[in-house]
Amino acid sequence: MITLRQSLILGTCALSALNLMGQVEILAPLQTRPVPEALEAQRKSEGLNTYFIYQYATQQLPVQDDFSIDRTRKRWAQPGEAGVTLTNTIYQLEVGGSSTWDMEYSSDTTFLYTTDLNEPVTTTRTPLTEVTVTVRNLTLYPPTESNVQAWPPYNVFDTIQNPSPDIFPLTGDLVQDSLMVYTVAPASGTYTNPDGSVVPMVLWQDDDVYVNATYPIDPPTVGVATFDGLARNGYPYNFAQYSAHGIADKLTSVPINLSANIPADSLYLSFFYQPQGLSGDINPQPQDSLVLELYAPDEETWYRVWRTPYLPLQPFEQVLVPITLTKFLKPDFQFRFLNYATLSGSFDHWHLDYVRLGAQRTFDDTRLIDVAYVMPESSLLETYTSVPFNRFAAAPAAYMAPSVTLPLKNLDNQDRFITYGMLAKEENAAPVSLFSNGLSSSGNASTTIPSLHPVNSAPNNFTYDPSLSTDAAFWRVKFWRTNTMPDINRYNDTTAFIQELSNYLAYDDGSAEMGYSLNVAGAMLAYRFDIVGEDSLRAVRLYFNPQANDPASSPNPLQGSFLLTIWSSITPEAVIHRNFSFSSPEYRLEGLNRFVEYPLDVVVPVSGTFYVGWTQTTGTRMNLGFDRNRNNQNKIFYKTGLSFQSTTHQGSLMMRPVFVSAYDPFTGLPDNESGGTEMRVYPNPASDAVVVVSEAAGPGSTVQIVDATGRLAAQEPFMNGRPIQTAALGEGLYVLRILSREGQPVGQQRLVIQR
Repeated sequence: MITLRQSLILGTCALSALNLMGQVEILAPLQTRPVPEALEAQRKSEGLNTYFIYQYATQQLPVQDDFSIDRTRKRWAQPGEAGVTLTNTIYQLEVGGSSTWDMEYSSDTTFLYTTDLNEPVTTTRTPLTEVTVTVRNLTLYPPTESNVQAWPPYNVFDTIQNPSPDIFPLTGDLVQDSLMVYTVAPASGTYTNPDGSVVPMVLWQDDDVYVNATYPIDPPTVGVATFDGLARNGYPYNFAQYSAHGIADKLTSVPINLSANIPADSLYLSFFYQPQGLSGDINPQPQDSLVLELYAPDEETWYRVWRTPYLPLQPFEQVLVPITLTKFLKPDFQFRFLNYATLSGSFDHWHLDYVRLGAQRTFDDTRLIDVAYVMPESSLLETYTSVPFNRFAAAPAAYMAPSVTLPLKNLDNQDRFITYGMLAKEENAAPVSLFSNGLSSSGNASTTIPSLHPVNSAPNNFTYDPSLSTDAAFWRVKFWRTNTMPDINRYNDTTAFIQELSNYLAYDDGSAEMGYSLNVAGAMLAYRFDIVGEDSLRAVRLYFNPQANDPASSPNPLQGSFLLTIWSSITPEAVIHRNFSFSSPEYRLEGLNRFVEYPLDVVVPVSGTFYVGWTQTTGTRMNLGFDRNRNNQNKIFYKTGLSFQSTTHQGSLMMRPVFVSAYDPFTGLPDNESGGTEMRVYPNPASDAVVVVSEAAGPGSTVQIVDATGRLAAQEPFMNGRPIQTAALGEGLYVLRILSREGQPVGQQRLVIQR
């Protein structure tokens, strides 16, 4: 049986949107978007047949969602969780109205063989008693059932002269199984409607779509629902057939009570949509489309009322659909969006925004009385989204941005008085730094306002204060605007992020919209970084998006191979380090945008300008995450011939150089943390053996050595002061940790193996 991981790596996908002939640099659609809950649910339900019936609270008019928060129902319930109740057990086999756990039958006749040993010896065969078995198909809900004739799963051999017959069991082909049916209570949480009414938070009863703020271009507000060819678990709907096409994602409303409405109430459903955006492929296909359907409850039928073909990239467009037929004006009315797409990857994207359903509207009711942020921000630093804490602490002003600009959009056709600002707070302590940064009082109707927020410039002159932290800092930053009245949506009035200052440099915002590859053996990829002063590199973190490759265009992605390389200059080329150890791309399936840390063979001193990247040893496309929201095109270079050249693509590579640091959030614990008791590791760097001493480790403790990618390299029972052999470990950086008998961390330290 092919596992999910094997299917992902070995399957195929549609890359018809790409003309790969003659290309060296390839920017391709993401082929997966792993959802961490999917693997967890799979582990919890292993071997169990379960079905979950989700209950939903009915919504009342008006209905509104601009996707600035996620209102989809996450359908990952598991037995034993709060609100999950076992309501029925359905058995696969039933005889005479009864079911027992030990039921087993043969679908072919079984017999009683009777032998008389008196001369002449004779054997007669008599069919065992047959029964009518009701067999249910537990892969469906409600299960279908059929009646079949069956027999006991054994043959009986009876010798007249021997009072004890022999029973020879067979492997029955009808074996009892069960389906456990659970009811999941409505989700908690509330949402405030434009009229001030408070309604249930969940508006959408499924979670096929991806609610995000980074895929669209210039949306009405921050946040959209993205439709593509990936299922709710983040993997392609169809691994096996790369040309597969059909209905992909659905976004279905919970029941909405329209029983008090009549056709004269002038109900309209409106929404904005955009094809492509920053994600998906670029070639429109005639069969791809976005569809709206309305549900007639009494008929139990969905009616298709609007459809648009896949188009080249265009701005968001608003659509209004009237609801006038009585068959829809029921207490459990619903509507849903769905898309037709290539089912083998993250292709054919549609972005949906600002869905509104209300009465007393007109065909030209396109006015939105709302002022909203449009895109998120990810850094108050100049150029970077993160820098090492010790580098920052040495020169805070050198790394802070003079200002940042966020688009604010007045969706109304009338001018509004808008004020805006920001606040910042170190997460562990410290007061809030609050700034009022600007206002727009006129000339902003139906306009995007570039709200300018001074940072390290007058009048704010703000820098993150390194004295508030030790070794690493996490600052919560929030951009706000005042509640401009009237305003129909308060959820898009703010946008926030957490700024990390720890042990790495980053240009990207942590979200990949595409995948970047080179397809030439020997190609080099170099990414420019600049620091103030000197520091020591120990590793590089990379995000590779899991692939389902088209074998006609590229080898298996696991065949990718590279040597981490550091340059002090690329013109002229000056390599200061190239790993001897080969690395291969590791495709993490436990979540989206999961970086993997690749250690350098030795610690590499750097200063000023340096370049981080790789020397590719095969022509396999490796699909490095590519952030299209932050443009650092002028820092990305590649080489396939005699010299480096600039990339042709706008964006940032998801590649982060990692420095030697006393604290490493990537591994989760600071060095030398041992519950207040000293933990000593020596020699460090080590060669063939290392000694660990800790008075905090009790009986039954275990010592582990973990490499920089998180893999367990060595493990043995802990004995205070006993040498641990490290001769079999390759050179590089490791984490040495002690776990108690119960598996709780006692302490850990960084360990360098050097020879």
